[in-house]
Amino acid sequence: MLSEQAKREHAQTLFTQLKEKADVQINLPEKRAEVAAIGPSKGPADAPITIVEFSDFQCPFCSKAIQNVDEVMKTYEGKVKLVFRHFPLSFHGDAPKAAEAAACAQDQNKFWEFHDKLFASQQNLKVDDLKKYATELGLDSARFNECLDSNKKAELVKKDMADGEKVGVTGTPAFFINGVALSGAVPASEFKTIIDAELKKKK
Repeated sequence: MLSEQAKREHAQTLFTQLKEKADVQINLPEKRAEVAAIGPSKGPADAPITIVEFSDFQCPFCSKAIQNVDEVMKTYEGKVKLVFRHFPLSFHGDAPKAAEAAACAQDQNKFWEFHDKLFASQQNLKVDDLKKYATELGLDSARFNECLDSNKKAELVKKDMADGEKVGVTGTPAFFINGVALSGAVPASEFKTIIDAELKKKK
């Protein structure tokens, strides 16, 4: 049976395909969420577009979304800031500790390298694996291990999750483009539609 996450993604994919085939224009009242852009980021601090991503290192849809997000960052280089926030799902048993590990890596300015390693290694996210990846990436192992074993980043992860829940996040990946919500591993074109509209407003 499909999980609730898979059902949501399947429905989103069908909706996107139908919309593209029919060239449908959707004119709904615009809703914006107040999402704090707190966390590791890429792109200029003063970029006109801020994308806040809530993600889970054990989520296959989050892994699929990386390529599209990277494409968007390249297309709008200098105009977009990407902020990562943690939202480990309850049915992904290794995701919470992986999130803590990424936060520990952030303390050593290695978040994005660790981020990429975790998504490339989704089947192996046990604590011993996380410590091995830290060593492979050249982190101070003793400092990293102490950070991870102490659970000192658990509250940070919980804070990200609480903030996500406040703005309606129930699954991952979930994106907020200048506060406009976009859910699932959607194609880059979905991001571009919102970004182009946002950039026009700022002219």
